[in-house]
Formats: sequence, C-alpha cells, structure tokens
Amino acid sequence: MALVGNLRDFGLSDFLYLVDRGYKTGCLHLTRGEDAASLYFDKGKLVTAGRNGAHARVTDVLIQRGKLTQQQLDGATFAAHSGTPLSFTLAEQNLISREDLQRTLQQHIEESVYSLFGWPDGEFRFEQNQRPSNDAPIVPVPLSVENLIMEGVRRIDEWGRIKDRIPSTDMVVRFVEQPGEKAKGVNLSTEEWRVFARINGKHTLAEVASKTNLSDFDVCRIVYGFLTAGLVEVQKKPRPVVAGERPGQETPKVKKSLVSRIINRIRGM
Repeated sequence: MALVGNLRDFGLSDFLYLVDRGYKTGCLHLTRGEDAASLYFDKGKLVTAGRNGAHARVTDVLIQRGKLTQQQLDGATFAAHSGTPLSFTLAEQNLISREDLQRTLQQHIEESVYSLFGWPDGEFRFEQNQRPSNDAPIVPVPLSVENLIMEGVRRIDEWGRIKDRIPSTDMVVRFVEQPGEKAKGVNLSTEEWRVFARINGKHTLAEVASKTNLSDFDVCRIVYGFLTAGLVEVQKKPRPVVAGERPGQETPKVKKSLVSRIINRIRGM
C-alpha cells in the first residue's frame, strides 16, 4: 500500500529523513497544482528525479548540457544489458567519463529537487519498490539525503533575500554606466565570468542560465552579487510590440566600450 499525505502536515525534509533512515527503495510522487515531481530512491539514497511529469532521458540531459552530441549517439553501439541503466552504458562505451557523468547528472537531479523545499503544501505518494526506467538520468553514485536537505533549506533562506531585488527570472540584466565604489573589491570566479560575459541588456536571467548551463538559482545569486557591487541593474523585460502599436522605448544596446571599461576596471583591482 502506498504512503500518502500532504506536505503541510508532513514536510519534505521530514519525509526524506524517513526514507533515508528506513533504507527505503521506491518513488516519492509530489503534486501541487499543475506542478509535479518524482524522486526515486534506492536503499534511502536518491538516484534520479524529474519535474512536471516529464520523462527526461539521460541522453537528452547530456545533449542539452553539451556533454554529448547527437552524432556521437547515432554512431554508438550499445550492448544490451538487461536492467542496466543507459547512463552506466554510456560510460562503459567511453562516450563520457564516469566523473563527468556523475557531476552532470548530479547537478540535474539536485536542481530538480531544491525548489521543492519551498512548497508550503502539496500531495505526496510514496510507491514502495517503484524504480525509474533504464533510460532515465540515473546517477552512478546515489546522492545523500542529508546533503540535499541542508542545501535545500539554505537555498530557501537565500532565495528570500535574492527575490527582494530579483523577483523573477524574466528580468533583464544590464550594466550600469558608472559602476559604484563597491565594485573596487570585486574578484570574479569562473562561474561569475561566465554570467558576466552573457550580460547584454537583452537576455533574461532565464536565458543567461540556459546559455551558461548554470541553474536559475546560481545565475540569480551571481547577479545579486553584481547588483550589490553596483555593476548591474535589472529591469522587466520589455513587452513585445504588437503590429500597429507605437513602439515604446527600446532596451538600450550595451556599448562594447562600456563592457571593456568594466572588465578592465575589475581586472585592475
């Protein structure tokens, strides 16, 4: 018999602890309005997860994140191992290293789970011994529930601060003409440079996340730091002009000289 309930009475963190301590194998199905998620566990550890009922295949995830090409997959031959996850076979065929596979799928799975900690309610159903399909993005090394809970709770707290200034990933980010004094102490990490290079006054935060292969949370967190340092500002995405309407003020183009001045200023600090 499936275990059912509502997250308002039994929180996600509590349920994950129960799965971990009980060494449970099966699938936790979550629904809230039109949103849905499925978390698969093996002996208390998370092996894969998906959102909104979509059957994400491991090949789709790896292609989307630039780890494999369709040409590589078309030219590959896979041995038919009954019951062996396709993700394991990809590594056996040397199409991707086991380390890169673990890192990529772990990020995909974690991002599918973290936002669930913000659900104040929602129906849950745990199906004992239910397992994912073999072509699902199954991570080679199952993930610790404790780490997921700690990071998920931390993100909820951090999201609260970020959303005060970045209420939506549909916001457009652009450089300010005169960076503030706080910019003098800025030292950018590799991920921050990736986001920095995509800021053009046109792309939304969601689009920047897609182009950098970073999560929405990480991009918003980085841009929040840029905002605090006085390097950028965010604004609502301009509404598309309907035929026959008089177009409003267009989003100003980012001058290359401005970007160059900001980059040189940061590098010279």
